[in-house]
Amino acid sequence: MLAVFYLLICLLWGLSFIRLTVPDVRRLYAAIAPSKNVASNIPDELFTVPAGFVTGILCVGMFNYYVTSVFAKLMTGNDFCKKSGILVTLAFFIVMSCINAGICLKRKPIENSPIPRYDRRITSILIYSVTLLVSTCLATFVMFYTYRMNGSVLMAGYSTFSDLSPHTAMMSSFSKGFNFPTQYMHFSGDGIQYHFFFYFFCGMLNYLGLPLDWALNLPSIIVMVSTFALAGLLAVLFSRRRISFIFIPLLVLFRSSFNFVDQIKDQTAAGKSFPGAVRAIFQNDAWYGKTPFDDWGIWSVNVYANQRHLMLGTACILLLVILMTPFVRRMTISLIKSGAEGVGASFRQMFASREAWLWRKEDPIRPLGILILSCIIAVTMPYFHGSALIAVLLILAFMALLSESRLIYLAIAVCSVVSSVIQSQLFSGGAGKILSLKRQEGFVCTDKTFAGETEYLIKVTGLTLIIGIVYAIVLLVRDIMKDKPIYRSLIFICFLIPLFFAFRYQVTLEMLANHKFIQFTLILVDIFVAGALAELFCLPVKNKKTCRKALFIPAQILSILVAVCMFIPLFTTGVFEWCTYINVNRNRLNADTKSELVEWIEENTSPDDVFLTPAWSYNRFFLAGRPAYFGHPYYAMSAGHDTIKRDEIYYWLLSGCNGNIDEFVRYCKERNIRYLVEDPEIFTQVSDRTGRNYNAVYLREHLTPVAYFYNDNFTTVYKIW
Repeated sequence: MLAVFYLLICLLWGLSFIRLTVPDVRRLYAAIAPSKNVASNIPDELFTVPAGFVTGILCVGMFNYYVTSVFAKLMTGNDFCKKSGILVTLAFFIVMSCINAGICLKRKPIENSPIPRYDRRITSILIYSVTLLVSTCLATFVMFYTYRMNGSVLMAGYSTFSDLSPHTAMMSSFSKGFNFPTQYMHFSGDGIQYHFFFYFFCGMLNYLGLPLDWALNLPSIIVMVSTFALAGLLAVLFSRRRISFIFIPLLVLFRSSFNFVDQIKDQTAAGKSFPGAVRAIFQNDAWYGKTPFDDWGIWSVNVYANQRHLMLGTACILLLVILMTPFVRRMTISLIKSGAEGVGASFRQMFASREAWLWRKEDPIRPLGILILSCIIAVTMPYFHGSALIAVLLILAFMALLSESRLIYLAIAVCSVVSSVIQSQLFSGGAGKILSLKRQEGFVCTDKTFAGETEYLIKVTGLTLIIGIVYAIVLLVRDIMKDKPIYRSLIFICFLIPLFFAFRYQVTLEMLANHKFIQFTLILVDIFVAGALAELFCLPVKNKKTCRKALFIPAQILSILVAVCMFIPLFTTGVFEWCTYINVNRNRLNADTKSELVEWIEENTSPDDVFLTPAWSYNRFFLAGRPAYFGHPYYAMSAGHDTIKRDEIYYWLLSGCNGNIDEFVRYCKERNIRYLVEDPEIFTQVSDRTGRNYNAVYLREHLTPVAYFYNDNFTTVYKIW
C-alpha cells in the first residue's frame, strides 16, 4: 500500500539523516551520561529509530505540503497536484536518503573507541523490547478506542470528539478536498492559525489508501511510542538504571494526583464501604475534579487521545534536549576545573572562553551535525506544534546560560523565529494573530496567590513534582560531594521553565491552552521520577558488596517498600481515570463516510466551495473535505479566530440578511459561500442575542434546491449562486 510506503520513506530518510548528523551515537550517550560506561546498557537504535521516525515525519510532511502548494499555483487539476506533490516528495527523499547513506558508508569506521559497545545482555533486551511492546499496545488502545471505523461509520468517543472534529475536518480537507491555500474548516475565509501539519500528514496517508482511523491513529501511535523511547533513553542516561525505562510510559499514561483520595472520601461519605467506593469509582463515566476544568479530563490520558500531535511536539522537545545536553555537561566540567583557579577563572570560562560560544575543534560528537539536525527540527516545528516550540525555546534559553557552544542555541532560536514569522505570514497574515503574549497570573487557579498556585499544583500533579524535585536535590548533593558535574540538576530546573511560564503569561485567546506547557514539564519531570524509582529498586543491589550482611537485607526491604508505597499515590488516580476513559467513551458520536450528503458533495461541488451549515462540530459533512462558513465556534475561538463578529454575520445570513436576498447573495459571493445546507439541526440552534435565527420560509422561496436526502436526516442542499 502506498501509505505504508510513504511512512517507510519517512523512516528511511529520518534514519539516514540521523546517521549523517549524529554519526557516533555512542559518543552522544557518553556525553550525556554521568559515566561513559552507561553507554554499554543502551543500544544505538533506542535513539536512532524514534529520532528517525520523528524527523522523517517532520521533514517529509512539511516538504510535501509546500511542494503541493507550489503545484496548486502552477497547475490545474486538484488530484493531479496532490499526486505530483507526493511523487516529487517521495523521489526527493529517496534520492536524499541514498546520498546520506553513501556519505555514511564512506566514513572511516571508528576504531579503538574508548566508549563501550552495547552489551547485548538478555536483561537489557527484555527491558527495552517488552517495554516498547507494552507501550505500543497501550498507545494502540488509547488511539483506536476513541477513534475507529465500523464499516463506513467513523466513531469518535464522547470525551474526544470535540478535538477530533476539527482534526478530522482538516484531514479530510487534504484527502477528499484540496485545502490550498489552507483555511480552518470550521471557519472559512480567515486563513489558519492552528498548527495543522500533522493533520496534513495524516490526510496524505488517507489519500494514499489508509482508512481515516488508521490514517490518524498509526502516526499517533508511532509518535507516542517514539516519545516514550526518547524519554526512557534520557531517564536511563541520567539515572544509569535500565529499569527506569520501564517506568516512563506508566508515569505518563497513569498520571499522579491526589484526586483518588477525594474520590474515595466522597464515596465513603455517601455511605459506601471502601470496596464499594472503589467499585463505584471504577464504574464512573464522568471526569472527576476538585480543580477548574479537571472535569474536562485535561490532565488525564484523555488529553493524548484528544490532541494527537501533542506527543509529536513532546518528542521534538526531547530530541533537542538530548542533542544539547552534552554542551551543558561540558560547561559544568570546565567550571569544576577552572574553579580551582578562583572565581575570575570560572567567570572567564563561562562567558569569555572560546568554548562558551563556539564548539571545540575536532569534537568527536560532531557539533556541526547537531547544529544542522537541531535547526531542521526547529524550522519544521512551528506548524507541527507551536506550543512545543515555545516550550523548547524556553528550556533551551536557560540551558544556553549554563552551556558551551551558545552560538548553536542562537542558530536554533533564529531558525525557529524566522520560520515561525514566514509561515504565520503565509497562513494567517502575521504572527500577531497567533501569538499575543501578555502577563496573566495564576493559570486557571481560583486563588492566584503563590499559596493558591502551590496548592493547585500539588492537587493536580500529586507526587510527580515533589519526587522530581527531591531526586534532583539528591543528585545535586551527590554530585557536589563527589566533585562531579551538576548538569542533571541544572537541566531539571530548565524543565520547570514552561510550567512557570504557564502560570505567568498567556499566549492565546484561551488561558486554558497553557495546560500544554504544564504537560510538557510534567513529562520531562517524569524522567527524574523514573530515575528515583529505579534508584530505590536498584539501591540494595548496588550496595550489596559494600554493605554488611546484617544491614543488607533490612536496607533492601526498606528501599523496595518505599518504592512500592510510592506507586499508590503515583498511579492510583491514573488507574481511576483509565476506567473513566473507558466508561465515558462507550458512548460515541458517529459520522457516516458513505452518507448521501457526503457522496453528493464530493461528486457535485468544488473543494473550494464554502457551505453555510448549522454550527456543526462532529458531523458527516466535514468528511467531504469542504469548509463551513461557521462551524462550532469553540474550535475557531480556541484556534485564535474572531468568532464574536462571525457569529453576528452568521445569524444575519441565516435571517436572509434581514429579508434582503440581493444582499445575501452579494455577501455569499464575496466569501465564496455557494451552498446552504438545511439540516434539522439548523432549526434547533439558539438564536443570536438580537433574536435572529434561520429564516426557512424566506430562503426557501429565493434559493434553488439542488439535493434532498430523505434517508440522510431529511437534509436539503440549496444553491446560493
